[in-house]
Amino acid sequence: LAAAEALAGEIARILHSTEGVTDVTVSRDANYPQVEIVVDREKAASVKLSQRTISETVLFSLNSNASINPSIFTDPRTGNQYNVVVQLDEPYRQALTDLGRIVVKSDEDRPVLLSTVAEIKRSTGPVEIERKYQQRLIRIAANTIGRDLGSISAELEDRFSRLPLPPGFSVRLGGQSERQREAFGSLYFTSALAIILVYMVLASQFRSLKDPLTIMFSVPMGLIGVFWALFLTDTTLSTTSFMGIIMMVGIVVSNGVLLVEYINELRRQGLPLLEAVPRGGRVRLRPILMTVLATVVGLLPMALALGVGTEANQPLAIAVIGGLLVSTFFTLVLIPTLYVIFEERFPRTLVDEVSQEAQSASD
Repeated sequence: LAAAEALAGEIARILHSTEGVTDVTVSRDANYPQVEIVVDREKAASVKLSQRTISETVLFSLNSNASINPSIFTDPRTGNQYNVVVQLDEPYRQALTDLGRIVVKSDEDRPVLLSTVAEIKRSTGPVEIERKYQQRLIRIAANTIGRDLGSISAELEDRFSRLPLPPGFSVRLGGQSERQREAFGSLYFTSALAIILVYMVLASQFRSLKDPLTIMFSVPMGLIGVFWALFLTDTTLSTTSFMGIIMMVGIVVSNGVLLVEYINELRRQGLPLLEAVPRGGRVRLRPILMTVLATVVGLLPMALALGVGTEANQPLAIAVIGGLLVSTFFTLVLIPTLYVIFEERFPRTLVDEVSQEAQSASD
């Protein structure tokens, strides 16, 4: 217990010295006065006494039999039941000497004074000892102010890793920090799975592996815009902003599909590659800009937190707006460039695809 309390005090000092951490509390306070009964095992064994018998007798005498062996009396005339409580009278449980006079019955039915087999003394200690999975646990709680939870957790984990721990002890961040890690882990997996599924759907739709790859190149460019917007607005990367990233990916991909599909349509009509790409960009410029502008304007009140309760969704709007503003430029510039590069290195004839589709339809 002493080692645990010392370690808890050191961790509390680390929390106090960390920027952005306030209201540090320790669940176990060792300064509460208590009476400690230390049983001499050899003396108790010599008179046929077990520690269990001693502890039950002490509890019975001080706290009544209700906590160990409740007794109920049933009135034979009325049938009413009454709890029978037996304990030492109050004048006989006021001082340490009174505790020493408690009589404990040995296994041989011999009365033994508690003071003859145990040492009774005053001390300080915790009111309760919390356990989880049969291991002792001390919770040290704190709140954050003026700083994001992610950076505080990273700093604390670094400082805890350099903290010398006694054998058998471990330190772990829990609470909101743990829930944030779990949420981020599931979001990372969900995002990766969503990107793979989107690529598979696009590949089946375009009947090509190059076109979906060209479109998906706008996704990392949009991520640059997301982190840029979060940094400029001093917004943390939270689960809400992560949901904004997923929304941004869907819009960016749809804009890329709009552009690439029209370029392919122009090439099917017989237009050369270097003419179809700039023409497709000019024609699809307005629909893409209208989509982005409508989304940005619609999310602007949420990003500025103008309405009541919009602060919770503000990171989502900031992430979507930042990602769209940056990715739109790359959609109109990077995607046509990559399209030309891929087509020059891996050429294909889209006219043959049209004839094959017409032939399969006629069959």
